[in-house]
Amino acid sequence: MMPQKLLSRLQTLFDGGFLDEAKTLCLRYCRKHKADDSAWYLLGKICLNKADVDEAIACFEKVLVISPEHSQAAFFLGRTYVSKGCNELAIASFQRAIRVNVGFFEAHFSLANVYLGQGNFVAAEQAYRQVLKYKKDHAGANNNLGMIYLAQEKYDEAAMQFTAALKVQPESEHFISNLGRALYEQGLFCEAIRKHKQALNIAPLNAEFYYNLGVAYGDYGDLSSAEEAYRKALHFRPGYLKAHSNLLFLLSYNVLRSPEEMLREHCEWDRIQGAEGRAHRFRHVPEADSGRRLRVGYVSPDFKKHSVSYFFEPLLAEHDREQVEVSCYAEVVREDEMTARLRELSDHWCSTVGMSDAQLAQRIHADGIDILVDLAGHTANTRVRAFTYKPAPIQVTYLGYFATTGLEAMDYWLSDAVLTADDTVEQSSETIYRLARSCLVYKAPEEAPAVVERPANGNITFGSFNDLSKVSEEAVKCWSEILRRVPGSRLLMKARQLSGEQERAIWCARFEAHGIGAERLIMRSKTAGRAEHLAMYGEVDIALDSMPRTGGATTAEALWMGVPVISLAGARFIERLSASMLNAAGLDELIAATAEAYVEKAVALASASERRRELRRGLRQRMAASPLCDARGLAQGLEEAYRAMWSKWCLSADAG
Repeated sequence: MMPQKLLSRLQTLFDGGFLDEAKTLCLRYCRKHKADDSAWYLLGKICLNKADVDEAIACFEKVLVISPEHSQAAFFLGRTYVSKGCNELAIASFQRAIRVNVGFFEAHFSLANVYLGQGNFVAAEQAYRQVLKYKKDHAGANNNLGMIYLAQEKYDEAAMQFTAALKVQPESEHFISNLGRALYEQGLFCEAIRKHKQALNIAPLNAEFYYNLGVAYGDYGDLSSAEEAYRKALHFRPGYLKAHSNLLFLLSYNVLRSPEEMLREHCEWDRIQGAEGRAHRFRHVPEADSGRRLRVGYVSPDFKKHSVSYFFEPLLAEHDREQVEVSCYAEVVREDEMTARLRELSDHWCSTVGMSDAQLAQRIHADGIDILVDLAGHTANTRVRAFTYKPAPIQVTYLGYFATTGLEAMDYWLSDAVLTADDTVEQSSETIYRLARSCLVYKAPEEAPAVVERPANGNITFGSFNDLSKVSEEAVKCWSEILRRVPGSRLLMKARQLSGEQERAIWCARFEAHGIGAERLIMRSKTAGRAEHLAMYGEVDIALDSMPRTGGATTAEALWMGVPVISLAGARFIERLSASMLNAAGLDELIAATAEAYVEKAVALASASERRRELRRGLRQRMAASPLCDARGLAQGLEEAYRAMWSKWCLSADAG
């Protein structure tokens, strides 16, 4: 056993940061007393603090040879392996420490952290539960359990865990912000915003907290505050990718800038975020167009239950494999049955989770992709930055975004003549490629119930199932005017923003400002499943589309459920999604060119009971027979477009 005087001296040096002197002194003793496990243990801790990783490992292993039941040595050996990135060896070491001392909660916690880092949520959750079994007030375990539940979309459980962590550490800005994230996902936006502000009061320079605040403000509908929060996030962390992309999403999704300004904002993203890609860009030499099968790659974070996949799945299923060979690059952490179906329908599947942008670009290039298609733009979890490396000779943006990407390396923006007419005001870094038909196709949901009749002479129920972040003040004004002009009518709104009493009260106040009382409003929050969601259309006579952003999947769902949709077609892509679908279904009568015409069409249809009955009974059949459900027609149109793009590139003198 090391003499107390020497031990005290070493501890003083260790605590004072004189690690080199402490190491020399301790090593000298260990060489003379090779069987003293306590000395080797102390030397291991000194080496670990000096980042002399291999030496620390050797010391802790020596301790375990001398004293196999030394749980602390096994624990620190595990921590040393973590610092070296040897996760499996770390797991084995922590498990050894726990076998010796089952109540060693620090070892359970470290083990759980390794599992969490590996994405093994099941094992991590079990390990964190063991921590709490032996130390109920462990704030870190509660917080990390909350993070697991957030990732698993178990938002109630996540909020409970973050609340428990805050009982132990009430001033932890990270725990406060995490609780704000859980509240946001529960639809409790007002309380979420308060939590994010509380976290920022403690840590006013934290860019991530500003990002979280921006997300909450944006979905709540306070667009100016959302923009301010994102810009502050970028101020405190220049180049912050998520904040930069979310800022573009906010501006374009809500039509907050002129077309010229939107192009400048997007090109600025490319200037900053695309610098690395431009510096390491792949070059491509045109080949003779032999008419061979084209290798097409689709890149998306939404290959799961998501509105994008509702439009992509039927296209993928109908692609002619004699014309195209399809690879899907999926940024999907939590896969579901939609993911499984899309994987089955693709020729090649690559999970991109954990890949850097450079690694993803290298993989795409190695796969020999001819035409690479972005399905996300600047939406959540996008991999669009990989496109800046130009891994494929032809790059196209399609379906998942609603404005230019701003990328110099993006060649085409795929649209149609209704979404972006020849005289469109849109400005883009890409060449706009217009299909001769609607560029959207919808797969009828298998879980959709039958269309139900509505009372012919009852009071009219208007409806909007759009996310309320789409509902502008102009929309509230128009809807209020419609309700005033249709006596006895009501408006059914269904959205996640209506989960809390405070949120519902705020929306009631917005309508009351236009003379519409709360008794005219029916407010519902999100439903348990898609079948229940679709069944709710049975309560709606006429759907009122949001503005300036129009519906996507919500418009298609309403039509399939027999509910006519009145839509205001603006000047830009994001304002014309519903118009493209209504036109494809032969329902131009439901498209308005002005806000006044929008109100008139809704009021007129409300008084035309026979026309409503006719539409309700025939909409599903009309839609099924239209281009909107003609997946093979769209696949053929896209294949022809891809072939035309390819032929043009093959004739070019230089590419890349």
